[in-house]
Amino acid sequence: MRILISLTVLLIGVTGCAMLNQLNQSVEEIAPSRLTCASNPEFVDGNLETVSSFAVNGFVRKAYQVFDDNSRRITNAQRRYITQVEGNRRTEAIIKLDTPTHVSYVEVYPASRHIPNFAMMTTTDDPPRFDVAFERVSDKQHEDIEGLTPVRYRIEREVLYLRMSADGIEDKQNSKRNPNSVVEIPLKGAEIREVKFFGRQSP
Repeated sequence: MRILISLTVLLIGVTGCAMLNQLNQSVEEIAPSRLTCASNPEFVDGNLETVSSFAVNGFVRKAYQVFDDNSRRITNAQRRYITQVEGNRRTEAIIKLDTPTHVSYVEVYPASRHIPNFAMMTTTDDPPRFDVAFERVSDKQHEDIEGLTPVRYRIEREVLYLRMSADGIEDKQNSKRNPNSVVEIPLKGAEIREVKFFGRQSP
C-alpha cells in the first residue's frame, strides 16, 4: 500500500513538474535572421517600413457572349455577361526557416486594405513536394484580410516551409476596353509589410 501511495505521489510530482515547465516556456518572436523568402525578401526582413507584393501573372476578361438556346424548333439568342481569368488568379510566396521549428503562431502585417482568399500551408519536407507535402493551416483558412491591422494565424506544429497564397486583386483603374466592348482588367498582387513567426522558447 505504501509503495502504491509513493508511486502515486511520484507520478503527481513528475506530472506537475512537466506542466510547470511548459507554463514557464514563453512564446517569443523567432528572429527574422532565421527566415528567408526568395520571392519576397521584404516579407521577413524585420522592417515594417518595407512593403512587397505577391507576384501575379494574369488578367480578367469580361464581355457579353451570345448563347443559342435551341428547343422545340424555337431559337432564342441570349446575351450573358461572362468573366474569364486568363493566366492564374492565385498568387503565392514561400517562407523557409533555417531548421524545422515548432511555430505557435504567425502574424501577417498587411499593406493592402483587402487581401482576398488568404490561406497558409506548412511542411517539414526538404525539398517540399508541392503536390502532397503541404498541410493546411485551419485557422482562418481562405478568409479575406480586411484593413491594416495585423492578423494572427494559429499554427502549433513543426514548420520548415510556410506557403502563403491569396487571390490577385482586380486593378480596375488600369482596365482597357477594346472595340468589341471586351473589358480586360489586369490583376495585381496584394501587399504585405511583414510576416512574423512566434514559437515557445525555453527560459
